[in-house]
Amino acid sequence: MTMMMHESRGNPAIEAEAPVPRFSPAEARLAHARGSAVFVDLRMTREMERTGIIPGAFPCPHGLMDLWIDPGSPSNDTAIANEKVFVFCCSNGLHSSQAARSARQIGLRQAACLEGGMDAWLASGGGIAALDQLQVH
Repeated sequence: MTMMMHESRGNPAIEAEAPVPRFSPAEARLAHARGSAVFVDLRMTREMERTGIIPGAFPCPHGLMDLWIDPGSPSNDTAIANEKVFVFCCSNGLHSSQAARSARQIGLRQAACLEGGMDAWLASGGGIAALDQLQVH
């Protein structure tokens, strides 16, 4: 999926309010294979343990996301991938679009969501990895 920049003339407030791009599971698998996206799993830790996560995904339960993304936070860890699209995923796609919108309002410019969430990822044959507890933020 190509990130579309809207006619905002560089205005971050307008960019943050633009519709959140959605990756279909097929588009997400392609971005994953190319290494052009950072996947952020917003589900609760127990759910990630039960079903696994997208290989290489950043496990960050939804309630901790703002601390991780806020540029003023000592926990900010987004600078290493600022050229990539951040694809947020939850169980079924409902929370991930809200999280992507929130991330854009905080300042993360390239934020999208996985359409249908992990349910759709798994149903489409997407790969899965075990959760490493040491990676949970």
